[in-house]
Amino acid sequence: MNKVTQLSNQVKSINLDIDGMTCAACAARIERILSKNENVLDASVSFPLKSAIVDITNENDNLEEIIKSVNKIGYKAKEATDDEVDKKIKLKLLIPIISLIMTLSLKSLFEIGYDTLAYIVGFFVVVFLGRNFHISAYKKIKNLDFNMDTLISLGSLSSLVISILPAELVSSAGENKMFLDTGAFIISFLLIGKSVEDRVIEESVRTSESIKSKMPKTLIVKRNGENIDIPTKDVETEDLFTVLAGEIIPVDGEVVKGKTTVDESLLTGESIPLPKNIGDKVVGGSINLQGSLEVEVKESYQKSTYNIIEDLIRKAQGTKPEIQKSLDKITQFFVPTVLFISFSTFIFKYFIQDILLIEALKNSIAVLVIACPCALGLATPIVLFKTATKSKLSGFLFKNFDILQKFGDINTLVFDKTGTLSSGIFKISKIEMPDEDISEEIFLQWIASIENFSQHPIAKSIVYQAEIREIKLLLAQDVKEKPGIGIEGVVEGQHIKIHKNEASKDSTLKVTINEKVYIVHLEEESSVSTDFLGELKEEKEIIILSGDKQINVKKFAESHNIDEYHSGKNPEEKLEFIKNKQESNQVIFIGDGINDSPSIKQADVGVTTSSSSQIAQVSGDILIHKGGLETLNKIFKLSKKSKLRIYQNLFLAFIYNTLMIPIAVMGIITPNLAALAMALSSISVVINSSRKL
Repeated sequence: MNKVTQLSNQVKSINLDIDGMTCAACAARIERILSKNENVLDASVSFPLKSAIVDITNENDNLEEIIKSVNKIGYKAKEATDDEVDKKIKLKLLIPIISLIMTLSLKSLFEIGYDTLAYIVGFFVVVFLGRNFHISAYKKIKNLDFNMDTLISLGSLSSLVISILPAELVSSAGENKMFLDTGAFIISFLLIGKSVEDRVIEESVRTSESIKSKMPKTLIVKRNGENIDIPTKDVETEDLFTVLAGEIIPVDGEVVKGKTTVDESLLTGESIPLPKNIGDKVVGGSINLQGSLEVEVKESYQKSTYNIIEDLIRKAQGTKPEIQKSLDKITQFFVPTVLFISFSTFIFKYFIQDILLIEALKNSIAVLVIACPCALGLATPIVLFKTATKSKLSGFLFKNFDILQKFGDINTLVFDKTGTLSSGIFKISKIEMPDEDISEEIFLQWIASIENFSQHPIAKSIVYQAEIREIKLLLAQDVKEKPGIGIEGVVEGQHIKIHKNEASKDSTLKVTINEKVYIVHLEEESSVSTDFLGELKEEKEIIILSGDKQINVKKFAESHNIDEYHSGKNPEEKLEFIKNKQESNQVIFIGDGINDSPSIKQADVGVTTSSSSQIAQVSGDILIHKGGLETLNKIFKLSKKSKLRIYQNLFLAFIYNTLMIPIAVMGIITPNLAALAMALSSISVVINSSRKL
């Protein structure tokens, strides 16, 4: 479990570039080492990205010590620049192709008598081209640790050593020569498998990288009346910058000059261009499609939408579902077990069954090679990587993958109402006018001009209603607001009082204008459709848990055909309700406010939106940043597909090891075929992982 669950302004995130990771077990080991450092609050290591995100407090900024702890166990860590963290994973097919061609040439070289050249070629393939496997294995063994590279290195190097021993020591027929191509085949097949794996990872990151490559590294901003060229990461709020047609908007801001449409598909997957006018917000990572815009910076680069999304994705990629954590533990014991089986096979074959030394060695090496759990290590990382990318384009983010396995058991969805199921925005459904002295438009103009001085949600809704009707606000004078009671002021000589309508339990306002009383009926806008909630009800229990008044909650629940609802609940009561519900159910809680944060954290899965309070967002497991709550359907579908894909991969990996290790022990399969089968097993898992989710 992470040492912290909430980051504050005192927490600093450090990006590390890590070389030397060859499998998911490497990432797990680095993460364990980092977590032991007392200055590290949280650590997420991504094997696919060959990187790590380490959270430390500003007060304990001991980066050098943290890097040394990683380097000490055999890896190379350094603080990454933006370019290094976001570097593109390149496909390198040349090396495995050369390795395979050289390996295939060995038999011919021996047949024509070029033994010395054959040994040079074989040595080059096994030792030089396979050096990363050997270096990794050596460092692990030195630290009394084992991983998949241990088996690969021992299998290939032992084959090389046996091939150069005098033939009479191992075989009277000189068969030991052919052990050279066994070691070379092991390395060649593995290099091919790594290339396929790199290709899948490259495809997964291509979308994100296409944005990053186009994001401007510097930006000309207007500050204090002067234009200055600064790094994009150094922009400050209230800076002004210009975005031309076709350019990517680098940070979140507000349009102060110009009119255009923007494409947010690289962030959300939504292909429909969105119109933007003066006063509209624009998000970093979106593309300006038309004219020139002048934008005022509203968020720093670090807090911009695009940067936050990318950070969350990187953190998510470093988390693992419970099943992967279990597999990491199994791998630690699996390798020593295989070494024991391999050694026992040799002892049994040579000393008890009294077979030829060469045959006993073949059986022993075949066990080493075929048992390499590469497929097991690939079963989840690539799927999770693709899941993170897919979720980003679908409008939501998994902040960690611990929750992935829970989705199959979720049977209850608990919603907050105001700000979650309902928008918190009220529209005027009806106005009771005592006479026709004034028009409805003028009436709305007067009250909106006064409500413009208030921060109350209903006041903001009244102003919004005027704006969408393109009603120009007037200058209000002598405005006085009494919290919890109402507001009053003078507009065009008219003394206007706006109060809650105590005579009605519904959402209505009592407006008094020169002793004449007007009643404004309000209706809160819904954030979801009845059909959407109906679809969820077919498979899940739906509950509303709100702090709002009973009449409002009841009205909303009935209008959306929700049977169970609870009103007037404070944060403690909400939390207690969730705890009680969890005694017999798996619960998702969806909320938006600070008051919802304890329940979001307590639930089996907590969901928030980009419009939620910052504390609520930190507390949640899933953040919906586009598409509203109806994105929940996409979350359920993607979670189901990802979980199924992981189990498919685990089946392929386990069935392979279960069947092939006994076959190798019995001597049915040669080391060469074992190397091929092991590589094919890994490739099958990679190909299955690469299928569209």
